[in-house]
Amino acid sequence: MNVKKFLYLILAISAAASAFGEDYEYQYFKNKGKKYTPFSDYIPKVRLHYKTVPHYLEDYYELYGMKQYYNENSLRKNIERLKTALECKFRHPSEAIVRIDTEEEYLKYRKLMFMHINMLIMRNHLSIASRYDKQKIYFYNAEFAKEINESLDIAEKYYSEAVPYWEKAKKYAEEASAIKITTALGFIESERYSIIHNEYDFAKIIDNYLRKVKEKKKKLSEMTASRGV
Repeated sequence: MNVKKFLYLILAISAAASAFGEDYEYQYFKNKGKKYTPFSDYIPKVRLHYKTVPHYLEDYYELYGMKQYYNENSLRKNIERLKTALECKFRHPSEAIVRIDTEEEYLKYRKLMFMHINMLIMRNHLSIASRYDKQKIYFYNAEFAKEINESLDIAEKYYSEAVPYWEKAKKYAEEASAIKITTALGFIESERYSIIHNEYDFAKIIDNYLRKVKEKKKKLSEMTASRGV
């Protein structure tokens, strides 16, 4: 190999190394404490959006999960996630759960989501309450009156806490119904229709549950008084 060819080879290797070095450093920035920081670390957390960290109402709604065999802990988690959702902003219309083409659609979409989430919170409260609500009081329950009363107190609490969410769901259903278009939120639109046409009357249902709880407490009190328990 002559000197001229050798020099060309050296220049070619240097150029390749330089190009690789520039490409490598392009992906990183120098930072205090370490030599390089990945470019991705400079992306603001909010830009990571709902794919990594929930920020918006829809993000928390999509975390909602109801398994076939759920437990009380799952119900409580669902309630907290859904309550957080109600305090969050909506995603940009282009990132909505369904396709949104007009401002009117987006307005109804928001009303329907508020309605539906309030309905879910209400239903979760009722599910927890049912776990503590003794369906029937028998004559032999007198010796466990204290424990049963404590359980009924919890049931009464959750039944009562469900009421405001039903009232809000009904309010949003009425507001959504005033917007005379149909969104792509099929089953939620059906839920709205059922509320508006009184197919659901949870005010009456919950009131009935609370009345029965009071009757059970009264019966327990009478049983323990008569037996001197």
